[in-house]
Amino acid sequence: MSPRLQIVGAGLLGTSVGLALARTEWQIWVADADPAAQQLAGELGTGTAGWAQTEPDLVLLCVPPSALFDVMEAVVNLYPTATVSDVSSIKTYPQQEAKKLGAGDRFVGGHPMAGRERSGPVAAQSDLFEARPWAICADESVSSERIELVMSLARACGADPLVVDAQAHDEAVALISHLPQVAASAVAGQLGDAEDLALRLAGQGLRDTVRIAGSDPALWTDILHANARALAPHVSQLALDLTRVAEALDQIAMSDTTGALDRDVDKKIERFLDRGRSGISQIPGKHGAPAADYTVVPVVIPDEPGALARLFASVAASGSSVEDIALEHSAGHPVGVIELSVRPADAQGLVEQLHADGWSSH
Repeated sequence: MSPRLQIVGAGLLGTSVGLALARTEWQIWVADADPAAQQLAGELGTGTAGWAQTEPDLVLLCVPPSALFDVMEAVVNLYPTATVSDVSSIKTYPQQEAKKLGAGDRFVGGHPMAGRERSGPVAAQSDLFEARPWAICADESVSSERIELVMSLARACGADPLVVDAQAHDEAVALISHLPQVAASAVAGQLGDAEDLALRLAGQGLRDTVRIAGSDPALWTDILHANARALAPHVSQLALDLTRVAEALDQIAMSDTTGALDRDVDKKIERFLDRGRSGISQIPGKHGAPAADYTVVPVVIPDEPGALARLFASVAASGSSVEDIALEHSAGHPVGVIELSVRPADAQGLVEQLHADGWSSH
């Protein structure tokens, strides 16, 4: 029989789950406290708007942490035997709340490692979870059948389920998800009083750094509050590192010489930057493989319809496998630069093909 899923919360994640499952065998209902969001999610093709009249196999809670307990309580009473899961980025808190409600043996926490800086059903994407990890956290009292049901949901959405301990999960995301949000918000916060010239000169580096700072402040306040214990040490260490850099820069700014003192201070700054570079090298490559070094091939691309399609046709003709793409386009200019990251062995052949097809590449 087709599995039956009740989604509660028609925001970015809830609606994206519905869209991802739209062409599968899953039967889906989507409910939301906001009637407009619920209706829009249904019209987008996520499933039937509202609540399932008979008990579903799985209920997926896609609501903010501050609303999770009340929604979970209503759901476990409405559907007394269904497996319950969620998508929140903190896993110890939902697990504790499920136990308080007497539903610890049928709650399987989940966290798809995917998202956007935009929110709401209009931001949903059917491919949001493709090839992304989906953490699965369950108490020892939960049956393997219930765990497998949630894992099958993740796989049906295109994600890669990974069973992890709830506390270990929260400690991990504090570093790789919640700390970057704090850092991006700190940098973006400096832009409020920026001069017009500085903003006009802003390039892709700034945009890449602050992109996630555009996320919903209310949602992220909930997340940071719920994971404060794991996050606080990382924020403190970041603040300490930045304080040391600030002190070094102050020393340079106040120095009247360019002698040994300045060189010693420069070494402190260099060590700070080198540590960051070393950290990047620890991030896994594709499919969890060790990080790999790629050759970046920059290509000048005109801002006109069909340009990307023609460029990708040239890439395909070269036989190269593009591992990553970055596009930089300055406002007011008729061209941009697209950076193609390829394996070093493919770089020369790609450049030759691009030149043969009339592209400006270096």
